[in-house]
Parts: sequence; structure tokens; C-alpha cells
Amino acid sequence: MTSSIAGVPVPDTRLVADATDFIKSEESPLLFHHSRRVYLFGMLQGKRRGLSPDPELLYVGAMFHDLGLTEKHRTKDQRFEVDGADRAREFLTAHGIGDEEARRVWTAIALTLRSPSSPPGSRPTFSASATATSTRPTSAP
Repeated sequence: MTSSIAGVPVPDTRLVADATDFIKSEESPLLFHHSRRVYLFGMLQGKRRGLSPDPELLYVGAMFHDLGLTEKHRTKDQRFEVDGADRAREFLTAHGIGDEEARRVWTAIALTLRSPSSPPGSRPTFSASATATSTRPTSAP
């Protein structure tokens, strides 16, 4: 059964449960709850824009988007967003998620803090890691 927070469904799947358990064990409560809010706001923003994101991939993207801020997952040679994106891709592929889906999540996380003046097409459509998923309009055939 899918649970919901403030009317936003949270998928009840092994992937989501494993992501929740992993992030809860790796991040502070403050960062964990921030990441959950990113998922919730991402789902709300997607609905407002007429998008139909994959809730599981959006959830994993949101949960991993700040993992690179933690001491254990931080590297010295790349931005924290890329560290989180790398861990998310590893997590997804270890859970049997395909390369294309893992790449979309990686891209959304890695481009989280890109400047609005970045070249067109170089950043996610909306809300950082929240669009690590499909961006097909809900009205699309």
C-alpha cells in the first residue's frame, strides 16, 4: 500500500524502502527530512506543471541529492552534487534500474545548483533533483 504525506503519495516499494533506510543511516535527521521535503515539493511542482514523473526515481533523486554533503560520501575532486549523483547511480544500478533511468537521476542531481544563466538544456526543467524522472505531460498520448 502506498502511503501519503500531505496528500502526496510515497511509493511503497523495495527501492523506496531501501533508499529511505540507506539515507536515514547516512545523513543527519535534518538532511534526511530536507530530502523528503524535496520529494514532496517535486511531486507537487510536477503536478502543477502537468508532468508525470516516475515517483520512485524522483524519490531516489530527492533522497540522494545532498548525500555529497556528508563526510563519508564527499570527495575532494568534484562538487557535492556530483558526489550525490554518483552514489544515486550506483544505488539504482545495484537495484536493477536501467542505465537510462539511472542517467536521468544522475543528471538531475548533478545539475541541481546550475545557474539560471547556464546554456539552455544544461539544467533540469524544475526543482533540482525533483525531476530525475520522466517529463512527459500528463496529457500526452
